[in-house]
Amino acid sequence: MQLDKRLWVALAGLTVLALLAWFTMDNKPIQVAGGHISFRGFTLVVLGFFAARTVLHWKAQKIRSEKEPEEGGI
Repeated sequence: MQLDKRLWVALAGLTVLALLAWFTMDNKPIQVAGGHISFRGFTLVVLGFFAARTVLHWKAQKIRSEKEPEEGGI
């Protein structure tokens, strides 16, 4: 599967999970590190980290695939 297509499929899946979290979870606060954050907000932050990690991995794979033909010719 092409890298770009895999990225969009992964981001679409994370978007669906974020929407499900938004519409199904309570907005009650929980205590985290001495402060309060809603359980819904905490879940969205975790999904945001996964999305950022997915994009960074995609970018790294894209850079590696661009460098690969140059190294093979040496």
